[in-house]
Amino acid sequence: MGRLQNSGFAVKKYLFSVFTSFSIIILLLLLLFIFSSPFHKTFAASSAFELQALSDQGNDWVQTYGNDSTHLKSDYANILETDYLSDGKTLKATFWLAPNLENASTYNQSFKRISYGMLINLASKNINTGYNGADYDYYIEAVNGKWSEYLYQLSSTGAYVLIDSKINYSQPFGGPTIGPGYVKLQLNLSSINYPSEYGILFYTAESYKSNEVRDFTSWVAIPPSTMKILTSPNDIVIRQGEKKIVPTEIETPLSSNVTSIAFEYGTNFSSNGLSVSAQRIQPPLFEVEVSPQSPVGVYTVPFEASMLVQTTSSTSPMFNDTVTAIVDPEFQVSKKYPTTGDIIGKGNLTIEVLPPLTVNEGFMAFWNTYGTAIVILGSGTAGVFATFFIDYLKNLKSKRKHK
Repeated sequence: MGRLQNSGFAVKKYLFSVFTSFSIIILLLLLLFIFSSPFHKTFAASSAFELQALSDQGNDWVQTYGNDSTHLKSDYANILETDYLSDGKTLKATFWLAPNLENASTYNQSFKRISYGMLINLASKNINTGYNGADYDYYIEAVNGKWSEYLYQLSSTGAYVLIDSKINYSQPFGGPTIGPGYVKLQLNLSSINYPSEYGILFYTAESYKSNEVRDFTSWVAIPPSTMKILTSPNDIVIRQGEKKIVPTEIETPLSSNVTSIAFEYGTNFSSNGLSVSAQRIQPPLFEVEVSPQSPVGVYTVPFEASMLVQTTSSTSPMFNDTVTAIVDPEFQVSKKYPTTGDIIGKGNLTIEVLPPLTVNEGFMAFWNTYGTAIVILGSGTAGVFATFFIDYLKNLKSKRKHK
């Protein structure tokens, strides 16, 4: 009997062991499937956005080192427009350049170097971190007809780390990256840890011997149109025939310093007797005026604001490789880069227009505003009057007694 009990216990123990082992294997396989499947990868992604265009038609060359621009400022480094988009996994940018001829000879010149890149600032970090306010520098570069690709992580301390590189890869002219009048860049966002909000500044660099010039775009915010607007009061309500001053706060993830405000058709907005103008830029102050004939309803007033991006200061350290003590030319020019940029954002003011107050509404509004003060003042006045009146009666009674 004891043997049967022991045997039964052993069987149960064996079955339990097999079940436990099987469960662990199933759990491990399930975890492996989850973490290797596309379903899991969707959890790690930046903001996706459709194609955006950034114009750069101005003649805004910057001499980043040297003092001679001979053999420089070529059409191959002159940015006319930059298009960019992202699926949340990859950031793609197209530089539209001045030349239209399919000719790669400029990339094969001795002593000539041409680069196309982008500086990336993470909104989650302080705006003055990194190099020129950026936390990463990604670019491709042509030297003697050979193309290389680099991604650096940058620090405000002056150090930089090479995250990824691809040296001397074969890139025929007219291929998927370089073509007549365009250059395409493609950054895997996993290499910068899929930031949710960030800023980008696109640039080109052209150097010849000991001289270099660069062409920069303005900063752009990713995702686009992330401007937040807070008015005081939160709801703008105005009545026909009234005028109001509305204090406002405007910010993007990269800046809250407003440098300009423009409406769709000029410096102010006007429609159906409703007029809106910016009386002050920083901090923003809007004046809203409604004519007595303006239709009652809710109005949406679109406007565009430019936000200042402050990057490195003149006291920022130079960038040195702390291991080799060799200064890369890419970082020798950091103090000469433009230290400011602008984020352009679009927003709307929502204004509700109501009819004028009736006599009763006017009285109630007046009483709601001043009623408490009137009651307090009246109570105080009555108290003082009562005190004087009582004293008067006492004096009068005292005089009668003495007669």
